[in-house]
Amino acid sequence: MDEPEKVRGREDAASGHEAGGAEEAGDGFQLVIHGKKKKRAASGQDCGTAGSGFGAGPVRALTREKGAAPVPGAKVPFHDPSIPRPQDVYKIRVDNYKPFEHVWLERSEDGTRHVHPLENLPVEQFVDRNVPDREPVKPADLEDTPFTLVQDHKGLTELAKKLKSVTEFAVDLEHNQYRSFQGFTCLMQISTRTEDFIVDTLKLRLYIGLYLQEPFKDPTKRKVMHGADRDIMWLQRDFHIYVCNLFDTGQASRVLQMERNSLEHLLLHFCGVTAKKE
Repeated sequence: MDEPEKVRGREDAASGHEAGGAEEAGDGFQLVIHGKKKKRAASGQDCGTAGSGFGAGPVRALTREKGAAPVPGAKVPFHDPSIPRPQDVYKIRVDNYKPFEHVWLERSEDGTRHVHPLENLPVEQFVDRNVPDREPVKPADLEDTPFTLVQDHKGLTELAKKLKSVTEFAVDLEHNQYRSFQGFTCLMQISTRTEDFIVDTLKLRLYIGLYLQEPFKDPTKRKVMHGADRDIMWLQRDFHIYVCNLFDTGQASRVLQMERNSLEHLLLHFCGVTAKKE
């Protein structure tokens, strides 16, 4: 018996084996409260008395029993040292020695605050208040929508051409911070009215901005995102892409005071699509 097992045995003996008859939960974990092991239900709630909850006392530990079966669905271990770092495979280099060039803003007349460069421009230059009512266009079924995985220069060139020929497209990014301090964009999803694209931004990191800057900054093309706060920052940081003419469905749902603001809810409410957010 190794040292941790001996320590656990002494702790169980000190507590009088009050939880000796408790069975292991389905996920292989037991909850230890005040020295007592309580079986955890499949729903993640305490299986003790109805009046006792997690507020009954501080949680000391959440331990995994030796030899317990792995959690269902966790087929690939997250912390796997054998997985190569994308920074090494795709030659992603970060220049940490470049000095920060501060751009000083003008101060207000009373000198109490800085003036944003866009503050003096009229709102009419940013918001088109004369947008006519339009009948919503229902998206085509996934089975009828062509899908393209972009992994090379040829595919990126074709994608840029197609984005130049449309007036609107939707964008979503996936970001990864595993074994990276700042993180990096690892996937870009783009959809037009007729096609879907997934761009491998690790393989094409050095070329994304060169090919896609123009359609993203074109003010005549509407870009649709959901909760774009982080996406805007990632596009600027990783690819030097700046977005003009953005419609954020997350902010629109808040303006409309909808019951929920998640993309999953909007897809179900407006499109009748049940998203599998796993």
